[in-house]
Amino acid sequence: MPSRRRTFGSLLLLALAAPAAPVQGEDAYAKCRAIADPAARLACYDRAAAAAEATSPAAASAPRPPSEPVVAAPASALADLQPTGTLADGQSLIAQRWELEDRYKRGTFRFTFYRPNYILPGVWSSNVNDAPSTPTQPAPVLPEPLDNTEVEFQLSFKLKLWQNMFGGTSDLWLGYTQKSFWQVYNEDLSRPFRETNYEPELIWTMPTDYTILGLRGRLLALGLVHQSNGRGDPLSRSWNRVYAMAALERGPFVLQIKPWYRIDGNPDKDDNPDIVDYVGSVEFLAFYKWHEQFTSTLRLRTTFNSSPSWGSAQLDLRFPIVADLRGYLQFFSGYGESMIDYNFRNTAVGLGVSIGTWY
Repeated sequence: MPSRRRTFGSLLLLALAAPAAPVQGEDAYAKCRAIADPAARLACYDRAAAAAEATSPAAASAPRPPSEPVVAAPASALADLQPTGTLADGQSLIAQRWELEDRYKRGTFRFTFYRPNYILPGVWSSNVNDAPSTPTQPAPVLPEPLDNTEVEFQLSFKLKLWQNMFGGTSDLWLGYTQKSFWQVYNEDLSRPFRETNYEPELIWTMPTDYTILGLRGRLLALGLVHQSNGRGDPLSRSWNRVYAMAALERGPFVLQIKPWYRIDGNPDKDDNPDIVDYVGSVEFLAFYKWHEQFTSTLRLRTTFNSSPSWGSAQLDLRFPIVADLRGYLQFFSGYGESMIDYNFRNTAVGLGVSIGTWY
């Protein structure tokens, strides 16, 4: 009788413990669903499934073919199943964004996010540029004054043209950004688009690996960029630049440093010969991922001169709404919010939504 009781007790304990495995697996899958990046989310599902299969009592006792080795759950499976908002060991925001490692490679001609994609239904400005002019372009005469409140939106993407150039580790990208300012609330002017800026660029990226001041350097990029507003005289504005960019990180913090040099064109046809004096010659961008869905970005552009300008500052805050839709709050102060306003100082605050991910 004691032997039978012990056997019955053992079977009862096994029956009570059996439902625990699916619950643990569901918890792992729930963490995977919270990951925004599609490639990282798929990899998390694969690791969770492998871990669940390896730890299943049925799988452990089932006979396997002689050619099939018994594989334990990889150690990285547990490392990657972190609470939402944290980075697992070995993960890199910069490597994910620019596909610097084999696990993030997606091939060529696939659209991915570049700069933030957003729409701000309400943007309030402290000042409006009713008479935009440059040293070579006179101010036009507007039939009605501009409104202080307007709509602003930006569309931005990149795609890889050449992966592993010349058999190495560098890639060639095409980037495109379009930013529009819409006087939709200005009925007197028939609700026109006040300004639209077009910015195509070629970007050559190379992975790096060094440490400086506690930050790990992950990326060096060289770029060629054109920016213009596509308008005729006297409102035409455009310029071309070459730039170098270094990107460093530490956990959820990313720092980008991007100096540029303007390619001078024909001085007789230069719409904005003094644009560097206002917009600046270098950009510092600091990004921090407070949580899987909460991010902040500070962008500083400077001329290193107090006169005629100090450049500009922009602070972006993003917070979750639902799925990949996030609230977006933007603060801007300085020169160069748009091409038409490159030499016009303004402070603006906008609120709206952002779609998709940036880092």
